[in-house]
Amino acid sequence: YFMIKKEKVKMPDFKNNFDELSYKGAIKVNLSKAMGMISLKGDLADKSFIKIITENLNLSLPNTRNVSTSNNISIIWMAPDELLVLVDYDQIDQYVKSLEKNLDGQHYLLANVSDARVIFNLKGKGVCEVLAKGTPADMSVFEVNDVRRSRIGQLAAAFWMVKDDEIKLICFRSVSDYMFDWLKVASAPNSLPGYFE
Repeated sequence: YFMIKKEKVKMPDFKNNFDELSYKGAIKVNLSKAMGMISLKGDLADKSFIKIITENLNLSLPNTRNVSTSNNISIIWMAPDELLVLVDYDQIDQYVKSLEKNLDGQHYLLANVSDARVIFNLKGKGVCEVLAKGTPADMSVFEVNDVRRSRIGQLAAAFWMVKDDEIKLICFRSVSDYMFDWLKVASAPNSLPGYFE
């Protein structure tokens, strides 16, 4: 009587929707292609823990508030006890299984968050000024490979600098439309004050 009819619902295609959110104003903003994302918590001062991570990913851990990248793999510092690992979307299961197997016996928490978060690519000379409009982080001293876990327009976000004119920003997928709209407004043509020039 009050039952809802069951039917198949098509899930969003996370791998092919990155062309839908794209904008060019003072900077270029677009949704990145789907990436495999692993949230990993553990004791980053534990040498055995560090060894397992570096050997599995063939990449050294980043310094505090930094990112290390090599061969399509990135390790992003998120907190004193937390890392975010980026890998190819199609290889996420392989990396999760390998890490879980080799971390057996360690005190850790690992979660595949690939479908829960999105990454925006921000490109252009004014990328720092755009984010400075909405984050409390000091963007005047932001440099290549720097990472900040902060807020953008009241939304939780993390971002890191790839090049002097390129930043990647990660947020929850559930607020990606709002984040995109905020970035569009903040990067409107002729809207940057030029404080960092």
